[in-house]
Amino acid sequence: MRSTLLTTITLMLLITLTGCEKLGSFGVSSDKSQSTSSDQSKSISQDQSINSSKSARSSVKIPASALIASTVSEYLSQEGFKAPYRPSFIKSSALTLSSHAKEPNAVYKGAALAMAASFEPALAWPSYTNDQNFMVVSTALSNFTNSVSTQIASNLKDSTLQDPSSAQAQIIGQLGAIPAATLESAWANALSNAKAAKMTQNLSGSSAPVEFKANDAVITAGAQGLSITQNGVTWFGNGNLSGRTYDLSMENSLSTSLSQKLDLNIRQSNGNSESTRVSADIKH
Repeated sequence: MRSTLLTTITLMLLITLTGCEKLGSFGVSSDKSQSTSSDQSKSISQDQSINSSKSARSSVKIPASALIASTVSEYLSQEGFKAPYRPSFIKSSALTLSSHAKEPNAVYKGAALAMAASFEPALAWPSYTNDQNFMVVSTALSNFTNSVSTQIASNLKDSTLQDPSSAQAQIIGQLGAIPAATLESAWANALSNAKAAKMTQNLSGSSAPVEFKANDAVITAGAQGLSITQNGVTWFGNGNLSGRTYDLSMENSLSTSLSQKLDLNIRQSNGNSESTRVSADIKH
């Protein structure tokens, strides 16, 4: 009888202990499940945050023409030139870009002067030159600036830049990437075509301070600088380049650099001008 009682007590203890072990096992499993679920939630939240961050990037767009205008003006300022640029450029009898500036990089300085002169506002017909010369050189300036600016904007339109400072570094680098001989040829052609065009002044009054025709194109000079309208389309000016608006994408509309030296990034090799890529952040 006593043996039977001991056996019964032993079995009860074993059952109790086994039950405790099972309950403990269930408790550990529950904690692991909760921890795994929490980790997955955190991972999903992080993925959503990353995706949201990526979608927010490159959401800032700035018109390329405005950035090009500010870039050439800043470059000229750093090189010691002072605004206004149009009067001195138009008054000059120089026939080449390099004749408008001193070495080094005289051609590129001359090109920047021509571009800055095109973007400058005009308030009235000038007194520093005769009307015919003003119309010829203004026509050449607007066509030259449109051609160069369109090439620069086309090369950068599919890239995402870090901020306006990076954009300026890229723009001046793109100007430096154009061979000097190409720039001189483009200016010579623009000037030759302008001299051959039939110029007609609009003296009847218009919304712009200055307006005239060069063959079938209407050239205006006003608060927005020089512009070309042809066949009802603004070909150059008022934000347009070659008849359309180019926007440059960037991650931030605020420049992170307080000041930077705008460098053409040109090196001389065997007497020929070669271009190198600028180091500003650019992401394809």
